[in-house]
Amino acid sequence: MTSTDTLKYTLQGFDNEIYKQKQSAALQDRISKFSKGRLYLEIGGKFLFDAHASRVLPGFDPKIKIEIFKGFNVPFDIIYCVNAQDIKENRYIKSDTTPYADFIDSMITEYESIIKVKPYISINLINPENKEAASAYRTKKESEGYKVINRYFINGYPDANSVVTENGYGADEYLQHLNKLVLVVGPASNSGKMSTCLGQIYHDKLNGEDSGYAKYETFPIWNLPVNHPINIAYEAATVDIGDFNMVDKHHLYAYNISAVNYNRDVAAFIIVREIISRIVDKNNFLATYKSPTDMGVNMAKEAITNDEIVSIASYQEIVRRRDWYYALKGLKPQAQQWGDRCEILLERAKKYIDTYQYDINLKI
Repeated sequence: MTSTDTLKYTLQGFDNEIYKQKQSAALQDRISKFSKGRLYLEIGGKFLFDAHASRVLPGFDPKIKIEIFKGFNVPFDIIYCVNAQDIKENRYIKSDTTPYADFIDSMITEYESIIKVKPYISINLINPENKEAASAYRTKKESEGYKVINRYFINGYPDANSVVTENGYGADEYLQHLNKLVLVVGPASNSGKMSTCLGQIYHDKLNGEDSGYAKYETFPIWNLPVNHPINIAYEAATVDIGDFNMVDKHHLYAYNISAVNYNRDVAAFIIVREIISRIVDKNNFLATYKSPTDMGVNMAKEAITNDEIVSIASYQEIVRRRDWYYALKGLKPQAQQWGDRCEILLERAKKYIDTYQYDINLKI
């Protein structure tokens, strides 16, 4: 199974047009909250082609995210975030035969070709160990006509006393004169997307602008149960990095509403909120966020038209993930554990399906 694998369904449980309308409206509303600056929108998951979403949400167009932004009346910029340590170590992202530098080069080119916007490049987490590799990569991309900035590893991160200082975010290079909407993307986890957003907001504030941050991430779907097969399928897709869904305790405390988020965002929110409080004024909409769920813009649930179909599709996706992980055992010993974890996830998804008496053998 690869990131481009899609399935042909005869039944649909998701209305793509409803999603496009509602997600577009929600995003434009969030942009309007930062009229005195710009919105840095972190894009989580797959942006150009979301095959996973199309598999668990029959009817979802894997290219819909691009169409949403192309339909906006406001111009936007793209910041592509890369990890300096991954450049040095030539981390493999797509497969065992695609080195990190080659992969990010191809993705940057693809963004420019498809969206018709030339990305800016942010090299993040530069330290003495990897600065030579980062410098060589910067020289290469600048020779190709790209604007590149350096952002550095911060001693003491994520302590706000270290981060929100002249030697923290203040030491990073800064992209000026950007459009009102800035999409912040990257090739994989630990690319430094959120840090790039907050660092830019820090510098914008120094320039008298009140900018903000939000996150566009489809999974987990925050207003579905934590044990909904769609959200469990997200866990199956990320078992290799240890992600898992949980109730957002910050959202529950603030609003008495149960919302689902994933462990890393929930665990990091107190630190993120403290950093934000040091950067923006109290009247900035960013300061009103009371939970990681507040940061997100996700209208996927509103476009689900048949819960049985999407539940069965998600269950089948977990089966595919399990089988794929087991098939990797010869190449990656830890894949056995990933497959075993999927077996547990299948049991959880089956309980949900049985509760609603859905047909586990439904042909979709």
